[in-house]
Amino acid sequence: MKTLFFLLILGLSAAEARVEAQVSVLGDTLHLEFSGLSQWNYDLKKNNTKTTTEVEIRVPALSAQATEDLKAFRSSDVKKIEVDSKGPDGSYVVKLSLNSASFDVFDYLTDQPSRLVIDIFQATEKSKAKPKASAANESKETDLEVQPTKVVAKASLPKSGQRKPATTDILKINNMPGKSDVSAPDKRSGVFDGADPGFDRFSIQDFEIKEESILASHENVYIQFPMLRIPSPDFGQINANRPFYEISPKDSDENKQARLLLTLFNNKRYNVFLKTVEWFTQKYPKSEYDEIVRFMWADTLFNLWLEKRDVNDFDLAMLRYRKALESYPNSPLTERTQMLMGYATLDRGDYLGTLRLFQAQLKTRPQSPFRDRARFGVADSFLKLSRFDEALQQYQEIEKDASSESAKREAAYLAGDVHFEKKDFAQAITDYQAAEKKYPDGKTTFPNATYNQAASLFELKDFRKSLESYKEFLKKFPSHEYAGYAMTRVAELLDILGADKTRVMGAYLETYFRYGDSPSAIVARLRMLSSRMKGMKPKEVEKAVKDIGELAKQSNLPGIEQFATLMISEGFSKRGEYDQAIERLVKFYQEHPTDSDTKMLSQKIVKNINDKIADLTESKKFIDALRTHNQYADSWLKSSQRIDTKFNIARSFEQAGVPKQAETIYKDNLNKLYAIRGTASEKEKAVIEKLPTEDRLNLRLAAVSAQMGKWNQAYDDLKNIKKPESLTELEQIERVQLAANLLERRGDLESGARYLVELIKTWKGLPELVAEPYADLADLELKQGKTQDAIKSFEKVDELMVDSGKVSTETHAKSLEKLGNLYLEKNQKDQAISTYQKLLDKYEGSRPLESMRYKLGQIYFQNGDIQKASDVWKKLEGKKQDLWSRLAQEQLKNANWRDDYKKYIQRIPAMSEREKP
Repeated sequence: MKTLFFLLILGLSAAEARVEAQVSVLGDTLHLEFSGLSQWNYDLKKNNTKTTTEVEIRVPALSAQATEDLKAFRSSDVKKIEVDSKGPDGSYVVKLSLNSASFDVFDYLTDQPSRLVIDIFQATEKSKAKPKASAANESKETDLEVQPTKVVAKASLPKSGQRKPATTDILKINNMPGKSDVSAPDKRSGVFDGADPGFDRFSIQDFEIKEESILASHENVYIQFPMLRIPSPDFGQINANRPFYEISPKDSDENKQARLLLTLFNNKRYNVFLKTVEWFTQKYPKSEYDEIVRFMWADTLFNLWLEKRDVNDFDLAMLRYRKALESYPNSPLTERTQMLMGYATLDRGDYLGTLRLFQAQLKTRPQSPFRDRARFGVADSFLKLSRFDEALQQYQEIEKDASSESAKREAAYLAGDVHFEKKDFAQAITDYQAAEKKYPDGKTTFPNATYNQAASLFELKDFRKSLESYKEFLKKFPSHEYAGYAMTRVAELLDILGADKTRVMGAYLETYFRYGDSPSAIVARLRMLSSRMKGMKPKEVEKAVKDIGELAKQSNLPGIEQFATLMISEGFSKRGEYDQAIERLVKFYQEHPTDSDTKMLSQKIVKNINDKIADLTESKKFIDALRTHNQYADSWLKSSQRIDTKFNIARSFEQAGVPKQAETIYKDNLNKLYAIRGTASEKEKAVIEKLPTEDRLNLRLAAVSAQMGKWNQAYDDLKNIKKPESLTELEQIERVQLAANLLERRGDLESGARYLVELIKTWKGLPELVAEPYADLADLELKQGKTQDAIKSFEKVDELMVDSGKVSTETHAKSLEKLGNLYLEKNQKDQAISTYQKLLDKYEGSRPLESMRYKLGQIYFQNGDIQKASDVWKKLEGKKQDLWSRLAQEQLKNANWRDDYKKYIQRIPAMSEREKP
């Protein structure tokens, strides 16, 4: 597929939410990237026909320029792109028609910055990603060649003491690991990127590295990939090049029976051979063909073991080989058989048995041409038995006095494996680098040196150098079976060092794209599924959890089941479903108390509990936050030293109106911060725990001190805030409001008002931030006797609410109430009526406003509009607090009595003059 990249950049203009788009070409993937929104509401559908792939993406509204750019895009892989503006809720539908039925789609979300990314790639390419060669085949450009040994009847064999080694009866070792052929072509194979053969897309510059990202990685889980071992070629090559048995025809029954056995052996009629050979040896106990028959008998049992891997066949084969060697110690097959027995025993995992076999061979045949290969077998056995010093000694001796340069080279490159296995990673790096310096032509034939160096650097937390080493491994051995591990680690290292999340996910996706279903790509797929869970629908989450579990079962990596559980819990955590995350972690912990990383699981459980409490506190659900804390206080949180958990609990107590308890915890947190100030622990905790700053704690202490009426203490706490600009916007406003309140308490109304005026100027244009300071300023202006200024401030609060709708309803309602009262005091009755009516219309259903309704009716009553007053007061009937209703009814009764009295007076006739006194 031609290299393609789709880059769609979505942005929100100030006037309307419109998505912008740009298109460029790069890479092996059709890459769609949406940005500009904090929350994404999108839909993705894919339909594969016989000849095409149709992809339909519903996204927020596109701008006209974006629509034109998309429609104008041309590519050999994209037939056309259509943009339809008739999506639901004003959304747009982008339809891509691709000229192949083999495309697949992968979508995910990133947080910082918030982006939706969709990658479209050739699904069939995954087959190319699977390694085509084993580690042994790619790790060296050579094979161990064993010349077939020709064994004929005894009469034709050289006499004892007269035989000289020849290519027909010795193991000939050509081009062992480390020996390079400068004329040989580059044998690397796999999926190559011609545009970026050096994998520079995985590079990271110094200025891109973020210390906080590295510190945050300490809380992440990274599964340990297996060490790259160079498998011994000896067993495979010895077994592949078997002896050639020959029996010259003679006119005798013994000869015919012997040739029958040979025919059965050559035709692999092993079961018939075994029955026949017992009969033959009983009938001809001193047969001239005894040597060849004994070795064929052992080979037959050995071949059966290779087919069935039945331990009984192996034991019988070894027994027959030993008897053959005891009877014919100078046979042309002796040394070949000894090597076969040693490496077969090693292959079976019997390392002590292997050690005995090779040590016995070295003792009895110290000048054997196979001495070096036997010593490699001894070293390998020591290494498998974790006898590291002895293994290292063997490699050092081989490098010192081996008969061939290739053996010396191999020993040098394998010495580093000993220290790696010993977990002495610094020394392992030193050994590998020494081997590369001494034998530079081994760099392309010993992948263990590059890969294990990268792994060692990762374990030593030298992440930058580890990344470069893994890249070097990928350049040299792109189709090695460990390449999937290397690329997965590259993605993890980019994430650790602080690279953009899109690049990280791109590396995981490329791992899956190149290495498909290979076991080495499973970890990358688990991380991708976990990262996608945040934006999934419930049914998709259910399927993702199932897929993660099934993938984990396909891998035999140590700790993969725990890793899968952590990935699932991490996905739920990102969705804010902390109970699900906690439940799965606790269940795994309880079911695997001995074979799991209990420290890591405990940390993750505590983190999820803390995040849940933090979210509840931030949402002002302080009762739920305190209930959650009580639920885990005597279990998971009992030994927790997290400062942020205690801080969130204190915030909940503060919100619940328990300032004394909050004050105690805040002070304890502050003391702990003082204790770690300036240490490495402070940096790490600040990232991992979302540590509150000293200034933030002093602000909270000032707030709770004010709640308890400790005005002087609150003032001192505010003075302890050294960098107010480091506080959040809301906290900065809270600080100024507290300061103004304290100045008011001290009688310094002018300074308090000045503080609020400066605050309003600073945050002008942000109604949700300045509305409450305006209300506080109005209160201070009232106390200063500046009634008209107070009216303007309260009017500003109402104006901000009308314009933005972002003002707190509590602040707005109180401001309208006070504003109406001020209008009434100034006898501005029309403005008072309008303000009271607005207050009642917006908040009467949610706030007790009976007094305001009474005042509104009283204004109408005093104006003589009795009917209007009656209509207003009528809604007071049936209220729980009927005081205002009774007052209103009394007013109306008095008004009715006066009306009736006037009418009565008007009906009395006037007195005559004579009746006047």
